[in-house]
Amino acid sequence: MNAATNFSSILDKPASEVEKPKPLAAGTYLAVVKGMPEQGASNLKKTPFVEFTLGFLSAEDDVDPDELKEALGDAKLGDKTIKNTFYLTEGSLWRLKDWLGALGLDIEGDASLGQLIEATPGCQIMITLGHEASQDGKSVFARIKDFAAAA
Repeated sequence: MNAATNFSSILDKPASEVEKPKPLAAGTYLAVVKGMPEQGASNLKKTPFVEFTLGFLSAEDDVDPDELKEALGDAKLGDKTIKNTFYLTEGSLWRLKDWLGALGLDIEGDASLGQLIEATPGCQIMITLGHEASQDGKSVFARIKDFAAAA
């Protein structure tokens, strides 16, 4: 199926059947970095950033199975992704370094941050999701609150 056909079939869905997705259940998940991280700049201040897309592999025991099932609906956990963004400023590079270390990369060697970033696709990590209200208070979404090396 090509992209045009897929797009058209999405638009064929009755508007009455469209619902806001529920956030994934809070708790700890094993995740994997999918593809190369995207690089860009924030809209307002033009601060450079690197953004990782993570795919979910499994949920740990602290994730409520009923809440997860409700959030997933007909989807599978492996179909879901979440993004984690790191701003590239002198005062915040330590966060990126911690992230790269938790991904299992050698952050004490001679590799540059850029070289380490290029090595991230396929790396696994434990992430802890929490729920957060949107700025307008109308929605709740899942956000990565913590991370640790995968066992």
